[in-house]
Amino acid sequence: MADQAPTASAGIPDVGATDDERLKGAIAYVLTWLTGILILVMAGESRFLKFHAWQSIVYGVILTIVCVLLSFRCIGTIIGLLGWLYVLYGAYLIYTGKPFYIPVVADFVKNNLTK
Repeated sequence: MADQAPTASAGIPDVGATDDERLKGAIAYVLTWLTGILILVMAGESRFLKFHAWQSIVYGVILTIVCVLLSFRCIGTIIGLLGWLYVLYGAYLIYTGKPFYIPVVADFVKNNLTK
């Protein structure tokens, strides 16, 4: 099916992670790039944690830049809040064992940061 999430065979770690990895993967998204860096340091050899930590870091940096550039209006605050709520939903998905891949960011992370 075309709407299925990428799996380990596509180069992105699948959701077959331990409970501890899923919890740490979810925590990576709570404060985007800040908690992403902390989880990346703690990831060890876990491809699952490295992928989600890098995805959180890249997404968080992009969101921060967009918010700063648009901070002259309230729109930057609104975009920042909506972006943060999006990754909190992703954290929930990861914690419950479902995949969470941010379009474009996941491909960038897979191809450039987790090799």
